[in-house]
Amino acid sequence: MSQQDETSPDGPDTALDDGGEVVSRDDGQLHFEAGTEDWVFPVTAPTDVTPLSEDEPEATIPPSPLWAMKDRRHAGTFHIFGHPERIRVQIGQGDEAIYAIDDGKHHCMIGHRVGATTDGTVYSLVARITKESFDALLAGDLSTKDAFLGSSEAGLSGTVEATGLANVFDVDWYDTPADIPGRYLPGTPFIKFPADLPTAER
Repeated sequence: MSQQDETSPDGPDTALDDGGEVVSRDDGQLHFEAGTEDWVFPVTAPTDVTPLSEDEPEATIPPSPLWAMKDRRHAGTFHIFGHPERIRVQIGQGDEAIYAIDDGKHHCMIGHRVGATTDGTVYSLVARITKESFDALLAGDLSTKDAFLGSSEAGLSGTVEATGLANVFDVDWYDTPADIPGRYLPGTPFIKFPADLPTAER
């Protein structure tokens, strides 16, 4: 569910890989190269692209890992047996903190902010846990680190948190929780990555 806005508050990005320019008509339609206004099919430029942060009145979870958890969860908006309980919660503080959202009636997604680059890309570890594990987290019977070590479908996602841009992308997947790098788990300091991490093929 990744989306990227080609506009900014200062107007469309005018740089193309081949050195051409993007031109915009008065009606808000974009063309992809100057001089093609009469025959290239126009594309409307979105102005407010944050689909993964919609319907979040609690304002509990920051964009990363919220967008990453929404992107990787299984549950959609329709449930044959009714809607599951809505979950938006932070568990723990500081470097121990993780966040959780509902993922169907029997699972939750959890996320932990791992680090960021200087250009604004934030990386979060996300995974799927059972509702039993979630209840144990809330009761203090399971640590935030152990929640990830007992999870499934763990992976690292990157999120761009910039004005006019809403993008979440896969960085890595882990076959088992034991494959998660230790420095990505709760309890370790927030990492300042010197450069963007390579994206993964989904």
